[in-house]
Amino acid sequence: MSIDIAFTCLLSFFLISISKEDIETMLIDENRLRLLGTSGFLYLLYLGLSNEEINTIFLIINNLFSMLIIFLIMYSISYISYKAIRINSLGLGDIKLSSVGSIWLGIEHSLIALTISFTLSAFYSIYGKINKKFKIFHQYPFAPFLSIGIFFSWILDKI
Repeated sequence: MSIDIAFTCLLSFFLISISKEDIETMLIDENRLRLLGTSGFLYLLYLGLSNEEINTIFLIINNLFSMLIIFLIMYSISYISYKAIRINSLGLGDIKLSSVGSIWLGIEHSLIALTISFTLSAFYSIYGKINKKFKIFHQYPFAPFLSIGIFFSWILDKI
């Protein structure tokens, strides 16, 4: 149980640092994403090796497929929105963050995380438009919303 707390703290650290950087620069550092992915892979190894009922290889392959599926979903959203409105609505860093987050979560909880992220982002956008802080097609950092979604989905999986 204490190792779960350690991995939760590690995940929180990466998500907070990525969110902070995205708020300040509208960019996400590749090295942080790699470290987040590597630590997620280590979590999967720990999970598989600490529980005899879990097949470690199957778990890793399953979560790598989850990563690919989430990447394709997010890239498709970005591509379609670019073709429709000619504005890059999702950056590649956001797409990569959601994909790497699925290493930690798996497909089911990744979809929950995306739902939370897009819902919170929609409320933020509506609030900004109502208060006239946002113009039409205003761009803002999406990583904080993804981070909140990933973290809450992680906690949901642990209870």
